[in-house]
Amino acid sequence: MTHSSSLRSVAVRVVALLALISLPALTAVASTIVIYGASGNLGGKIVTEALNRGHDVIGVSRNPASLDVNHSNFSAVGGDVSHLESMLEIIRGVDVVIVSVGGNGIDYTPENSAANQAALTFIQAARQLGAASPRVIQMGGGTTLFDNGVFGLDRLDVEEGTARHGLYFGHWQALLNYRAATDVQWTVVSPPPGAALHPGERTGVFRLGEDEVIVGENGEASISEEDLAMAYINEVEDPQSIGKRITIGY
Repeated sequence: MTHSSSLRSVAVRVVALLALISLPALTAVASTIVIYGASGNLGGKIVTEALNRGHDVIGVSRNPASLDVNHSNFSAVGGDVSHLESMLEIIRGVDVVIVSVGGNGIDYTPENSAANQAALTFIQAARQLGAASPRVIQMGGGTTLFDNGVFGLDRLDVEEGTARHGLYFGHWQALLNYRAATDVQWTVVSPPPGAALHPGERTGVFRLGEDEVIVGENGEASISEEDLAMAYINEVEDPQSIGKRITIGY
């Protein structure tokens, strides 16, 4: 190769490298996400995380006026997570549904808890929509995890008919219903139990597991609401846990 040919070859490589450097960074394709419980502490942080990452968000609340989010990609609608026709109207044509709700029904039974009713309603809606159904990512209960091989619900001293029993076992019932729905694309995200979920910082440094509580180097389980919200949207953008329950911790 002549000296001039060598220079031209180097020049071509430099131009090609500069062209690659100047390309915009690749980002995830924007999704339309329905978020039930958008007015709650965690739900609000999931809304913020999704909007900051370029997604379109439909926040659902029984009182949509409470969803005070000033963003061009956000819209608020009234809806009931336990009402099939309402859900069908809202989720038709969207990409992902996030359910961040808790609480009890009027009788404190696990079957009528908000978590279980949401799961049952989504499963019905997904089956009606068929191949056009979105995925669902639902908040689970930390007491349904295992800690050193011991099932969290077996550690609890709660009586049937109480609010705590309905809440904790309602999350378990919801998970069982999802696991039985092999024709539905679902993911349940269970944070660690109790006060281990707390307001904090968005670090982006956390670990994911499945059924066992994740414990940090200090021997404690912990995750911030901000990092949990990040994990939800990570799963939206890069679904790795369809048909699974996952957990998160530092």
